[in-house]
Amino acid sequence: MRGPATTTTNGIGDDLDAAPVARGELATLGRALRAAGLLDDDLDAEGLTLYAFAQGDGVIGYGGLELCGESALVRSILVDAGARRHGVGRRIVEHLLMTAARGGVRRAFLLTTDARAFFERLGFTAIDRKSAPSEILATRQAAGLCPASAVLMVKALTQ
Repeated sequence: MRGPATTTTNGIGDDLDAAPVARGELATLGRALRAAGLLDDDLDAEGLTLYAFAQGDGVIGYGGLELCGESALVRSILVDAGARRHGVGRRIVEHLLMTAARGGVRRAFLLTTDARAFFERLGFTAIDRKSAPSEILATRQAAGLCPASAVLMVKALTQ
C-alpha cells in the first residue's frame, strides 16, 4: 500500500502522521480499498474527509469521517498488512474520533462485516439499525452500499 509520502499536518504519535487525502490521490485509495475488499463507490460523498496515515516515507493506512450533524460515520479504515498488530489501526480510529469530537460530534457510528471484535475493543457497541439517527441511515454506506449483514456500531464521544 505504500504510496507517495504525505505532507504532515497532524502528528498523532512519535512516528505516525495524518493528512487529508488530496483529490488526486483518491484513485490510489480506491485501489487499496478494493484490494482489501472494502467499498470505494462513494469516496467523493459530501461531508466525507479521508485521511492518509504516514510513517516514515510512505502511507501505511487510511481512514475517514463522514459528518452527519452531531453524528459521524467512521469510514474506510485500512492498515497496510506489514503495519498490522502494532496499534496503527487503533491509533487511526482514535485520531478520527478525536477529530470528530473536536468538531462537535457526539456519537460515532460505523458499519463492519468482519471487524466487530476490533471495534468493540475500542469501545464501540453493536446496535440495531433502526435506532440510528436518520442522518446516518441516509448515508450511501448505510442506505445500500454496505450489505444488510454489516453490523452497525456506535460509540459516544466526549468533548
